[in-house]
Amino acid sequence: MRPEFHSGSTSKSLALDTREEASTATPFATAIGLDGNWPRLQDEDSEMSAEGYVAHAAAYLGAARELYPKGDKEDSALHFAGPLMQVTGLASELTFKALLRGSGAGEKELRSYSHNTYAAYLAARSLFDEVSFINLVLGNTADFPFPAEVIERFQTNGRTDDPKIAWRVFFDHLRVLDGVYDRPYRSRYMTPGAIILPEPRIIFVGLNILLEAMRERLKGGR
Repeated sequence: MRPEFHSGSTSKSLALDTREEASTATPFATAIGLDGNWPRLQDEDSEMSAEGYVAHAAAYLGAARELYPKGDKEDSALHFAGPLMQVTGLASELTFKALLRGSGAGEKELRSYSHNTYAAYLAARSLFDEVSFINLVLGNTADFPFPAEVIERFQTNGRTDDPKIAWRVFFDHLRVLDGVYDRPYRSRYMTPGAIILPEPRIIFVGLNILLEAMRERLKGGR
């Protein structure tokens, strides 16, 4: 089932009660504190505008959501680790590059991030209130099924934070995604050995929030 997205006001603390109902009245750009100067004027010689990056990112996000397994299949593990991770990575890369493009970054700077989605995220997060964004993702993933093995992993590693919240932190899944999407590109060139994969639906929620915020601004909303 695809998640619903709410852009209600959020707390400035990660201690937020993530099961609290969120209002749909607040625009996404306001909810995440998107930089008031976004989008900035872009040079006309660029290969792609911020609008173009947003459109491409949204297309890949839609494709990734369609690829998400809808039932048990014999090839589900390969499907999940390969095509789903690859397309989720493309959607992530284009979303963060859309944010950076709208802030005035040129194509040379965008290419410098290559396929490292986490590096692009770190560069782009100064353009919005990261705590508000993370809390909004937490609030929209509170009803996601929770993997039992995560609790065991937390206990084994001696972690004392609440795994049901910590497991849903957006950028942690992005870091894990980069382990297969970026070099050595294991989502494309499968190699033997253990592999750790993110929960792509948590990434979907975060990307959707960012894309909706950018769409609002590109339509003239402030």
